[in-house]
Amino acid sequence: MENEEWQETVSVLVDAKRCLANAWRILDGTDGAASGVEHALNAALASVDAIYAIEHANAYNADVASPAEVQEFWEKHGELPGFAAGT
Repeated sequence: MENEEWQETVSVLVDAKRCLANAWRILDGTDGAASGVEHALNAALASVDAIYAIEHANAYNADVASPAEVQEFWEKHGELPGFAAGT
């Protein structure tokens, strides 16, 4: 994967987390989310983090530089930046 492709991948994963968080805010702001929705959204957020971790550790991507801010956040928190469901 080329550096530009990696950066696009990271950007899309971060956008996915933002979209999931926005879905939570919309559902939570209505009459409340249905039973199990928060659990499902948290699982989806964890899946996005898992995809990032797998791709980041992939030997084929070893020489690809990720955006510095995302990398620093990952090293500090062990997950992609984004917004947690339920906050």
